[in-house]
Amino acid sequence: MLTDQRHQIIRDRLAVEGRVLAGELASHFGVSEDTVRRDLRELAKAGECRRVYGGAVASAPLAAATVSQRSGHAVEEKMRLASAAVRLLSAGQSLFIDGGTTNAAIARAIPRELGLTVATNSLGVASALSDHPQVELIVLGGRFVRELGTCVGADTLAAIAQLGADLCFLGSCGLDPARGVTAFDSAEAEVKRAMARNSAGIVVAVTNDKLATAAPYRVARAEAIRHLVVEKSAPAAILADFERQGAEIHFA
Repeated sequence: MLTDQRHQIIRDRLAVEGRVLAGELASHFGVSEDTVRRDLRELAKAGECRRVYGGAVASAPLAAATVSQRSGHAVEEKMRLASAAVRLLSAGQSLFIDGGTTNAAIARAIPRELGLTVATNSLGVASALSDHPQVELIVLGGRFVRELGTCVGADTLAAIAQLGADLCFLGSCGLDPARGVTAFDSAEAEVKRAMARNSAGIVVAVTNDKLATAAPYRVARAEAIRHLVVEKSAPAAILADFERQGAEIHFA
């Protein structure tokens, strides 16, 4: 495969998924990881991505893949994560669930007999819970951002300030033991931080491609995570770093 062809495939993946892993690309292209790393350096030099440990993440203009684009990525993996995540719930809890396709999958997986109070700024999460017979649903209004599928801004923050939660299901654009939970959008990150502050515990469920990557805006430090829900194939060394900082690991 020619260099230009590899570069275009990398651009396409960054546009949809927001990140790429060097090892996966090397396997897909049938080339060495050194070749892929050289490709990523060239794209980063051109401002088309930002290098991170193990691969690269989209630069800000590319990071705004729409919710519909992201919803088709790793569907089965997100369903397994959701099934594992809802096992952390118990009747009577109050939850914050913010945006993201994994969190929407978690909302859909909440057992129909389980009584909860859920506050969300995500239209996807709200839609998933709109006909749940036992969930008291609180929709946090504000300025709706189509690319994110969530409400952000002063009105959203004011609504969050009036609430408290037992658990916060925090969507993560990147998750790294050193950088913690990160997001691509500053307004989105501000809402996530507010939810985390008003919660007794943070739950993060992530697919492997988000581990050891970081977006520009910090949301929460790694030591703030109480529960980390991951795929069974998640790298053991990275998980050990999170465990040392207090996270309980749950495999999907």
